[in-house]
Amino acid sequence: MERVLVVWCPDLLLEQEEGREARAFARVTAALETFSPLVDRIRPGICALATRGPSRYFGGDGKLAVLIGRALTGIPGADGEALAFGIGVADGLFAGVLAATVGTRTGRPSLVPPGETPAFLAGWPVTSLDRPELADLLGRLGIRTLGAFGALPARQVLARFGTEGAACHRVARGILGDLPGFRPRPPRSPAGPGDPAARQPGFWGGTAGADGRAAIALGRLQDLLGPEAVLLGRLQGGRGPGERARLVPWTGPTTGDGPAGPGPTGPPWPGQVPSPAPAVVLGRRRPAQLVDGNDHPVGVTGQGTATTTPARLSIDRGPWTGVDNWAGPWPTDERWWSARGRRRRARMQVVTATGAAHLLSLERGGWWLEGTYD
Repeated sequence: MERVLVVWCPDLLLEQEEGREARAFARVTAALETFSPLVDRIRPGICALATRGPSRYFGGDGKLAVLIGRALTGIPGADGEALAFGIGVADGLFAGVLAATVGTRTGRPSLVPPGETPAFLAGWPVTSLDRPELADLLGRLGIRTLGAFGALPARQVLARFGTEGAACHRVARGILGDLPGFRPRPPRSPAGPGDPAARQPGFWGGTAGADGRAAIALGRLQDLLGPEAVLLGRLQGGRGPGERARLVPWTGPTTGDGPAGPGPTGPPWPGQVPSPAPAVVLGRRRPAQLVDGNDHPVGVTGQGTATTTPARLSIDRGPWTGVDNWAGPWPTDERWWSARGRRRRARMQVVTATGAAHLLSLERGGWWLEGTYD
C-alpha cells in the first residue's frame, strides 16, 4: 500500500466568504510543492503527497516530515497568526489523515510505521469512516471501534452491509487505504466516544432558503419548457436496481424522501438486492464469466445457493480478475404463472481483487454484468 504524508490544517477546514482560508491553504500547498510536484488537495485544509520518491531523496519518512514541518512553521494562517497544522505519515490516505490529527494535538509529526496501520486504526471510533448511517447501525450492534468492525468476517460484512460496508471493512482492517468520496472531518481520539451521527442537509430537506430558490428555478423551467420537461428520480417497487428507478414530472417540493415524497416501494420484494444500489446501472447488460478456482462455472441451485465458490471474473471476454468477496445469490422467479412470460434469474454481488464491485445476474445459463458500484 502506498505511503502517504498528510498535512491537516484545522483552522482552514471551513472557508469563509472573504477567502482568507483559501489564500492561507494556497501558501501551504505551495510549500509542499517544493518537496513534490504531486500534491493532492483532499479538501480545504487537508492536502497529501505520496512519500515514495520524496522520502528516498530526503532520507526517509521521518526526515521528510520534519523538513515539511519546518517549511510550514511561521506561515500565516487565515487570521494572520502562525498557521496551526499537523503532519501524519501512514499506509494509505485514511490512516494518514487520522495520524495528521494526532500530529495537530502533539505538535510533532505522527508516523505510523509500515505494516502497523491495522493496530493504529483499531482504537479509533467507527465514526471516523465518515459514514453516519453505517456508524449508527454498528453502534446499535455494539461495534464502536474500527478494530471491532475489522474483526468481523468479511463475507458476513458484505452480505449484511453491502459493497460500501465491505469497502469500509477493508479500510478498518488496513487492507484498503482510501474510501471513495472520503472527505474527512475532525475525528475523535482513539477509543473516545463516537460523534453523533451528523447528516448533511438534503437538497429538499435542508435549509429553507436553498429549497425555496431551487423550487423557484425549477418552476420557471417548467413555465418555459412545459410540465414534462423537468423530471426527477423516484423509487418504486422491483427486485433489480434497473426496475426500481423511474423518472416522474416534478410537482414541487414536499415532505418526504424527495420533492415528490417517498417512492411507493410497497411490501417486501422476494429476491430484491439489498442496498446500496449500484452507482451505474447498465442500459444494456454485458456478458460475463464467473468461475471457481478450478475454472468450473459458478451456477445457482434450485434452493438458491451457489454451486461453487466464485474465484475469478471476466467481463466481455476481457482479462480475468480474482474475486475477493461475494454475496448472494438472490434468486427470483417472475411471472411464474405464464408459460411465455416466466423469467428466472439470480443476482450476485462480487468484489474483485482490484477493488471493483459489480452486480451480476445469472439467466439462462449465462452471467451478465448488470451494474457497477462506486
